Amino acid sequence: MSAKPILYGADWCQKTIAIQSYFKDHHVDYDYLNVEETDENMQAIKDMNRGRVRFPMVVVGAQTPLKNPSPEELDKALSANS
Repeated sequence: MSAKPILYGADWCQKTIAIQSYFKDHHVDYDYLNVEETDENMQAIKDMNRGRVRFPMVVVGAQTPLKNPSPEELDKALSANS
């Protein structure tokens, strides 16, 4: 079974909103973690980016986290996960 993608982002971030739209348009079930809601979510972003706050980030299974991925990068990551 494939892993459900995880999107780390913020509600006001246009890039996060664009990725959410991509997932909706492609009928992808995903988990959304708002980095502004918990210290754990913020720390996860920092851990993925050598201490820097950069988002959106998408984690698909055991693959390398994707920073602000394009639709093509999401296509590739999701197809490798199925």
